[in-house]
Amino acid sequence: MGLGDLMGKAAGLLGGSAEELAGDFDFAAKLQELGVDASMLEGLDIEKAKAFIEEKGFDLSMLDNLGLNIEDLIAKFTGNA
Repeated sequence: MGLGDLMGKAAGLLGGSAEELAGDFDFAAKLQELGVDASMLEGLDIEKAKAFIEEKGFDLSMLDNLGLNIEDLIAKFTGNA
């Protein structure tokens, strides 16, 4: 069981949602910590952008398990939302 699954179960036990539990998560800050800026994702389709981010060491499945829309997060990060 992954971290996202555990957080989802914990949120359920606390009467909230996994998305509320992840509310303080700053996707842009995490990507910047990994050395990724928005210009690096320009011109990439969503699957290539996901692969690039995962190659930098960020496990996107955690966000998916939390019920967060990865495509929306990437679009906001790149300014295309």
